[in-house]
Amino acid sequence: MTHPQQGPRLDREDSPEARPGPGRPPRVVVGVDGSPHSLRALDRAADEAARRNAALEVLCGATTPRRSVVPETDTDRERARQAAREVAAGAAERARDRVPGLEVDPCGVTEAPADALVKASRDAELTVIGTRGHGGFRGLLLGSVSLRLAAHAAGPLMVVRGVEPGAVQGPGETVVGLKWAGATEPVAFGCAQAELDGSPVRVVHAWSYPAMPSLSLKLPPKEPSEETQRAAEFVREAVEPFRRRHPAVRVTTEQHQGATAEYLIELSAQARLVVLGVRREQRRLGLQVGPVVHSVLQHARCPVVLVPTD
Repeated sequence: MTHPQQGPRLDREDSPEARPGPGRPPRVVVGVDGSPHSLRALDRAADEAARRNAALEVLCGATTPRRSVVPETDTDRERARQAAREVAAGAAERARDRVPGLEVDPCGVTEAPADALVKASRDAELTVIGTRGHGGFRGLLLGSVSLRLAAHAAGPLMVVRGVEPGAVQGPGETVVGLKWAGATEPVAFGCAQAELDGSPVRVVHAWSYPAMPSLSLKLPPKEPSEETQRAAEFVREAVEPFRRRHPAVRVTTEQHQGATAEYLIELSAQARLVVLGVRREQRRLGLQVGPVVHSVLQHARCPVVLVPTD
C-alpha cells in the first residue's frame, strides 16, 4: 500500500475582457437559468458571498438555437441577450431579498453557460452551480455544464445538489478528502470555510491495498495494523499546519481502508459540505475529472466543492 504524496447593470459588455481583473473586490459567481435547481444554487451563493464580504455576480449565458440553413441574425442574438439579462435580473432581485445589503451584479451574456462560467471562475473566490439532486446529474453526459466546469473551472467550484430526502439539518461537518501530501488545497479551503460557517472539519484519507487479480493474498496479522498506523500518521502530519493556522476550527482526522468514493458518499449524508481536490486528466476527449470526483458528484447528499490542485 502507498500513501501518495447595486442596481442591476444590464448593459454590461458580453466580452470577458470587459470584466475587471484581479484587482477587483472579492466576488462569488453563480450560474442561473431560471430553473429550481439553479435558484437553490443562487440562495447558497448569496449566503456564501455574505460570509465572505464579497459581491455576488449572477451570470446567465444564452445562445441562439443552432440552425442548419438559416444563418444567425443580429435580431436572434439580441433576443438571446435580452432573455439572459431578464433571467439574471430576476435572480439578482431574489438574492437581494435573501441577503439585504448584498452587492449583486446581474450579468446576461450571449455565450454558452459553461464557457461563460469557466471564464468568470478565473478571478472568483468561488463559483456556484446547481444540479437537479435526487438521482444525480441528468445522465451526467460529457459536455454538460456541470461536468465541463468540474474539468475546467480555474478556482473552487461548489456544486449544490437538489433537496435530498433525509438530508442533514443543521450545520453538519465539512468533510475533506485528502489524497496525497502534496495536494492540501482542499484542506486549506475546508478550514477557511469552517472558520466562516462554524462547522467542524473532518479530514479523511482513504486507502486500499493494490488489487492482485487471481491471487488470494493472506497478510500477516500485524501488517494491516502497521498500514493503518502509517495512514493515520500521514493524515495527521498533513493537517497539522492547518490546525495551527485555524486554531478556532475543530479539526479531526481519519484514515479509512476501503473505497474512497463510497465512503465519502456515506459521510455526505450527515455533512454540510464535501470538499475534494481535483486534478484534471488529459484524455482522448479532453480534460476530465477522475472516477472518485465523478462518483461523489453523482451521489453525494450535500453540496460538493471541487478545489483545483494542479
